[in-house]
Amino acid sequence: MEVLSGKRSVDAEFGDGNSIVDWVRSKIKTKEGVIDILDKNAGAACSPVREEMMQMLRIALLCTSRNPADRPSMRDVVLMLQEAKPKRKLPERVGGGGRDNVISCGGGGEIPMAEKPVVEC
Repeated sequence: MEVLSGKRSVDAEFGDGNSIVDWVRSKIKTKEGVIDILDKNAGAACSPVREEMMQMLRIALLCTSRNPADRPSMRDVVLMLQEAKPKRKLPERVGGGGRDNVISCGGGGEIPMAEKPVVEC
């Protein structure tokens, strides 16, 4: 949840005695709240990346269920993460044009990355 939101696990923004888990649970009650959870600096402004982040958020919510018996095993978490693996293609590294390390998200927006999957938003 920290990686997806760009926030620390405990923050004054969450309220006294609340953690990131409590904050996320309160935000997911509305569609706009879900979008507010996702860190725009991590690519949430790009629709395909946002969908992948939403998949990770669903898994994170399962892992933080209030009842420990409802939480998935690590084996199940690994399987869920493998199923959620991006279907995007890695760019071909031909000629060193310098633009093979960004995701273009339309409207002039780009997301820089080291090993960059190609996504046209």
